[in-house]
Formats: sequence, structure tokens, C-alpha cells
Amino acid sequence: MHRRPRPRPEAPELAPLDPSEGAWVAAMLEAGTASLGVEFWNGHVATVVPVGNPAPYEAIARIFHPVPWHHRDWDEDAAARLRKFGLVPEDHADFRDAPRSEHRTLHAYGTTTWSQVATERGTAFHAGAQWADLARAEENESVPSTREARLEYGSPDQGQLSSPAMARLAEVLLGHTETPQDLVLGLWPGRGWIDGGSSRFGPGVLEATGGKASSVRMPPAFGPRTTRALRRGSALLQVGGGFREYLLLADDGTRLRHPVWERAAHRLLPEEEPTEEQSPNLAWPRDRAWALASEIDLDSTLVAGSTELIRAICTHPGLEAAVVRPETDLTAFADTLNHRDLTA
Repeated sequence: MHRRPRPRPEAPELAPLDPSEGAWVAAMLEAGTASLGVEFWNGHVATVVPVGNPAPYEAIARIFHPVPWHHRDWDEDAAARLRKFGLVPEDHADFRDAPRSEHRTLHAYGTTTWSQVATERGTAFHAGAQWADLARAEENESVPSTREARLEYGSPDQGQLSSPAMARLAEVLLGHTETPQDLVLGLWPGRGWIDGGSSRFGPGVLEATGGKASSVRMPPAFGPRTTRALRRGSALLQVGGGFREYLLLADDGTRLRHPVWERAAHRLLPEEEPTEEQSPNLAWPRDRAWALASEIDLDSTLVAGSTELIRAICTHPGLEAAVVRPETDLTAFADTLNHRDLTA
């Protein structure tokens, strides 16, 4: 039997809060669930973000997580063609000098919007859209472009709004509260890197261990105090009758803009930069001017707040968002406009 790895004494410590800080969230989610006539979480908006019954918030925005794209043969001609689609690479991987490789090319990576993919696939982008039906995608498979032979689209992240988009959203949110430096963030503790024990394979590990091992057992990402709070069930906010648990943390706005776990994730090797990131799964200011939820099984983030705030989110040029209602269904097969009959 493997023992849980011990946290490093020098690892970052967060500021865990008592779960009672989120009692109002749990109560509102329970009320929202009851208002829909269901007994538990089922993917409808009111069971994910605290809107309550009657609703304390005027409107709700659904922020669609960016769609990753990958081009397998990048050059100046490809750049010119894709620029017409609004696709500009955010990163590259150069395999042109790779030995014994069948794909000695320059690969490009970036993100785009759901509406861009809908235009290409001939489907409808709308507030209740679901990725698989909108993109005509099979489960966990990339979608080939119909306009560019070497271009494909991946599935949007679930439970995670990418750092650039989260930073843009955070600036809007912090401008719509009287307590921008007094926030509560909720982190779902189920990510493997948080509690340690995960392994990493690769040549760097072989070099670091003198060829003795291809993997390393990793310690928890955070220090002893934070790790104890994570491992004690009593220190976590429970919602939906225990359906989800969250570690609550105090924040001054810095970690909302830049996910704290990105920098707090431990390094496997001394020369490696931390790579793990996780936008908050829950967030709200002390004045409760708005509430944010990124459910781990959904590919969008929800924000409930004032009409002015929701308008600002939905019109932000760096975010793709739409207004949804408490009863909007966000589950995989709820897209009525793009629905496919897979039994035919």
C-alpha cells in the first residue's frame, strides 16, 4: 500500500477559509435545484451557479471556454490563409530537425471561438450550444477543418477557463464590486497534482535519476497547512448534498486574475517551470455582487450578477459569452438547434 506523499515544507501555503463562508452558496444551489423540480445537480444553470429562488441576481452569463486549434504544417502560406479566419498562433512546436520523425514540420497552436467553428461546420452558435453537436464531433476526438487540410480543432477545456480569458473576465468582475480586494475563491480538490502522487515520464526524469527511473512520485503542490485542509473532508465546502466539495480561499484579486495554482504547482525538475493551472471553480466578492462557477464537467463558466455586469461580459471583445436562464440545460445532449440523431 502506497503512502500519501508528504508536502514540502517550503511549498506555497494558501489561506483556507472555514467552509461556513460558502453556506449561502450551498443554500442557493439547493434552492435553485428545487425550483427546477429536480432532486440533485443535473447540469442546469441553477444547479451550477448560485442564483437562488427568488433570484438575487438580475442576469446570468455563460462564458464559452476557448476552442484549441492545431495546424500540423505551418509556414508563411498557412499563416496567410488562416489569418483570414482570424487564427493567429499562440505557440509553436518545431519538429523540422527531429531525428527519425515522419512529421518533420513546424506545428502551430492557438485558440478560437465556438462561433468560428459553427460558421465552418454549418451549425448554429447560441446560448445553449453544446460542443459535440455544434462541431459535429465524436467523443474526445479532434474535429478536422473543412477549409484547411492540416488544421484541426480540439475540445474546449472542462472546468477550466484558460489564463488569458480568465484574466480578461477578472478585470470585468473586479470592476463590478465594492470589495474587489476581498474575495473568496473555491477550488475543487480532485486534481491529481494538488494532492501529489502523480508521475511524470520523459527523458528529463531519466537524466535526473541517472537512468534509474522514468517517473518520479511528486509531492503535493501546496504546503502542510493547505494540504491538511484539503485532506480533511470537514475543511471543505459541500454542495449538492456532497456532490461537489471545494476548498475555500481568501484572495485580494491577484489570484482571480492569475490562477494561484499555476505558480503554486510544484516543479518536477529544478529547471522546469510550473505548468499546472486551474481557474477558480467558485468565486465571489464579500459584497456578493456576483458569483462565478466553473463546474468541472462543463466546458463553460457561469457568472450571475447585475444586468450591467452581464452586458459587459457578453460584449467584451476578448470573451465569448451569451445570456442564459436558470433553467438552461448545459448537458451534452441538450443542444436542440444542432441536435443529431445518432441512432439513425
